[in-house]
Amino acid sequence: MKHMTNWIILGVLFLTGCEMDSVSLVAPESLLVAEVFIASDGDDALEATAYLHRVLGSKGYGPVSGAEITLTTGDQSVTLIENSDSISTCIPQWVQRETSEIDGSLGTCYGLEDLPASFAVPGQAIQVSIKDGDVSELFGQTKLPGDFTMKTPRNGRDFCVLQEDQLLEMSWSKSQDAWAYIVEADVWDLADVFNYLPEDDRPPQPLFLLGLAISSDDTKMRFPSEVGLFDRYGLHRDVFLQLQAGLPESTTADISVAALDRNFVNWARVGKFHPSGQIRTPSLAGKSGTGVIGSYVRKNFKVLADSTLQGLISSCSS
Repeated sequence: MKHMTNWIILGVLFLTGCEMDSVSLVAPESLLVAEVFIASDGDDALEATAYLHRVLGSKGYGPVSGAEITLTTGDQSVTLIENSDSISTCIPQWVQRETSEIDGSLGTCYGLEDLPASFAVPGQAIQVSIKDGDVSELFGQTKLPGDFTMKTPRNGRDFCVLQEDQLLEMSWSKSQDAWAYIVEADVWDLADVFNYLPEDDRPPQPLFLLGLAISSDDTKMRFPSEVGLFDRYGLHRDVFLQLQAGLPESTTADISVAALDRNFVNWARVGKFHPSGQIRTPSLAGKSGTGVIGSYVRKNFKVLADSTLQGLISSCSS
């Protein structure tokens, strides 16, 4: 009887193993991810972009063509246009580097670059509706942060001059409803200054620097010493020390200061925003999808480190 019981147990195990071998895998549900961003320069035209893709491994993984993306404010509505040739411009540069894997084979770009400023002013709510046939339907809303002014350099200056090895004490007024500020800088011609270094040790052209002010009340930052501290690892010691002192002679920097809304910050909270790493909070809801609609107001200007321009161009610090 004991031997018979053992044979029965072995038979059950054998049959169970056969059943496990016959199990088939089902592809996960198609899940749309949409990243919609709206930028305002204050008085100039708005810029709206969207990047649509599907979760890796899901049904329909790949480009998302033919979607209907509508922005609405009050009684005004506009539809974003599909543009497969400008994938790299779909998402702000620093968001690309920190949160998104931009690849032409993975997603599809939509956008409008000449949206009238009257469509939405800083402080106004903007709704989005995203429809991908009968598969996905998402909705969300963002509120443009309030406009702000640059104090140093003075507001409205397209460019200004710095002395060699001079730090710029940037400051700006508070933006209502902003949750954080970012400072982006593309520094040009550093490779020429450090041409004595081995080619692999020279800084890239341009060198991208990102500064974060993770508070709505934090409206000051030194450039370049406090901008891009996390972007300097791997730079040669000479380059690192130079950036702590100021820009070297014959270099320039394109700088953007932006006030971010709550949705933007919650979606882009990677390691630099949050010590625990990437923790995304979506602001789009609906059927078979997720994502963000974020907005920001920005100010752009150029800094020139050129002693020959002293007295000819306004100083950045005055």
